[in-house]
Amino acid sequence: MPRRKRHRGRTAVPARPRPAEGLGEADSLMRHKRWAEARDLLEALARRAPRDVEVLVDLVNVSYELQDWRGYQRAAERLITLTPDDPELTLGLAGAYLSNIHPALALRTFRRFLDRYPVHGRADEVRKTVADLDARMPDLLSQLGLSGEDALDLAVLHEEAQALLEQGSYREAQTTAERLLRRRADFVPALNNLGQLHAIEGRFDRAIATAERVLAVDAENVHALSNLTRFCCLRGRVDEAGPWADRLIAIRSERADRWIKQAEALSYLGDDQGVLDALQGAERAGIVDAPLGEPLLYHLAAVATMRLGREGEARRLWQRALKQTPGLEVAAANLADLRQPIGERHGPWAFPFVNWVPQRALGDLAALIKPASGRDDDQVVTRAVRRFLRQHPEIPSLVPLLLDRGDPQAREFALRIGLLAETPELLSALLDFALGQRGPDAMRQQAAQAASKGGLLAPGPTRLWLQGQWQEVMQWSFEVHGEPSSQLAPRARQWQEAAVLALRRGDSQEAERLLERALEVEPEEPSLLNNLAAAYGQQGRTEAAQAVIRRVHERHPDYLFARVSLAQLASRRGDLDEARALLEPLLSRRQFHFSEFAAVCNAHIELALAEGNREAARSYLELWANADPDNPGIESWRRRLDQHGWQRWLPGRRHRAR
Repeated sequence: MPRRKRHRGRTAVPARPRPAEGLGEADSLMRHKRWAEARDLLEALARRAPRDVEVLVDLVNVSYELQDWRGYQRAAERLITLTPDDPELTLGLAGAYLSNIHPALALRTFRRFLDRYPVHGRADEVRKTVADLDARMPDLLSQLGLSGEDALDLAVLHEEAQALLEQGSYREAQTTAERLLRRRADFVPALNNLGQLHAIEGRFDRAIATAERVLAVDAENVHALSNLTRFCCLRGRVDEAGPWADRLIAIRSERADRWIKQAEALSYLGDDQGVLDALQGAERAGIVDAPLGEPLLYHLAAVATMRLGREGEARRLWQRALKQTPGLEVAAANLADLRQPIGERHGPWAFPFVNWVPQRALGDLAALIKPASGRDDDQVVTRAVRRFLRQHPEIPSLVPLLLDRGDPQAREFALRIGLLAETPELLSALLDFALGQRGPDAMRQQAAQAASKGGLLAPGPTRLWLQGQWQEVMQWSFEVHGEPSSQLAPRARQWQEAAVLALRRGDSQEAERLLERALEVEPEEPSLLNNLAAAYGQQGRTEAAQAVIRRVHERHPDYLFARVSLAQLASRRGDLDEARALLEPLLSRRQFHFSEFAAVCNAHIELALAEGNREAARSYLELWANADPDNPGIESWRRRLDQHGWQRWLPGRRHRAR
């Protein structure tokens, strides 16, 4: 293991000047022990200046503090090419190889250390470690299926390919794996690595064929069976993945990696109980802790536990995973997500986005959408996305999986694809997501709106999981505008506008006079008659007002204001079925003037309160507020609804003193 000291490499090549931007900030983060932030910044700097020794030195040190041994190994490998004469760095790299379970690479590096520094103060300690590794190596090589004089060299090549795969250096990993296979064509671990690399590049048919080639050599190879389960999921053939997972579960191998491979495969399938069974199997076998244990198993079990609703247990499992490997970023990210308000959480997720969608597919999508960027035409983008889906037919089958169990980036990708493509298959996936409990509230509400717009969700109150509980939320796809819709003759329009002003200042008699003059010009205009009813109402002539409203509705059944007024009258006299029947056709409308929408929302709020459904009333009020936030009626209703809330605690009759 690397010694607990800051690495100060002795530079064999001139160091470039420290980048002015970033290094000072990184030093500050390190002084304040904000290791994870410092690592992110240093990795960005290392991408800009890959041969800057000081950046890499700091990255090695930060990785050590985080006990992120894969990050330590990656940074140390790059640094040692620039400072090859540093014995401490050589020892640190060898220790990282041991921590990352690359014993052949560790043995080779320890031997190089002894060759170069035979009288170093730690040389005797290293000799003991080399002797131990030499004693264990025949068994390790046998487990890999390697023998002969070149067995150790082949093991080193295999571990190099593994390390490159873990680091995301896919092209180099494939080159190394292919070099190894040219020497041992049926070397199963290299074939498994090659299959994973094919999948990463989106070559799923080749990935599946490579895994099947492994099974032809070793029918119970847990890596190949786990890979096949995953490849079928990613290829959009989820129904074909199940049988491979069943074969994997049925294996009774004593190998320690059996349990983690089961858990990985079942996590892709969303089989939460199966993942927990794998953890229990590993616990019974006594191989959950270091050095044989795999902390990823605790993470996958935490995800499964959280999906089953056991938050406290999931938190403990993530903490246990991080205790073994503090640098396990996916576990740390899930724990950070748990600290979010319940309505903003994405988690849990087992794998990052890169494990689901190949970079090649994302590149194809970007290339198709780029010509449409900057153009104010949604249809152009929709056509580009649909063209992408034709090129990658696996994506529609993948979208429901990403919505259910993807990380934030994966879920955002799936939601955007569904919203832009608007195909029946993807709208159905959005509907299932909206009605479920995974992901942030805002994303599920977006999905619900899309499903409503696509005709899969009937307008009206819908039960959604919000703020950690089921609530009724109004779903309605519409547009609100301020364009004038009156077709009155100019003189009649002038009289009507003057009448409306008179009504607003309470001069109903003047309003009546003006409206009667306008009706001489436009005798059947429903808007004039509706305002005349309002004038009668202000004068207390209720029966006359109601008679006018009924007359307008009979002659103009599509006139919104008369329909709404009749619905309000029905609600007030307790005829709720009639009120609902009058309002229901309006839910299918897709456009409203602001005044029309205010009237509709008023009527629905009154009906909801008459039904005793305060949550539905609030839902309509919020819908109104989102569409027309400056309408003064909204605040008035808010006060009345708040009063409605506390009035329910008042006694039903006046209290009398005894």
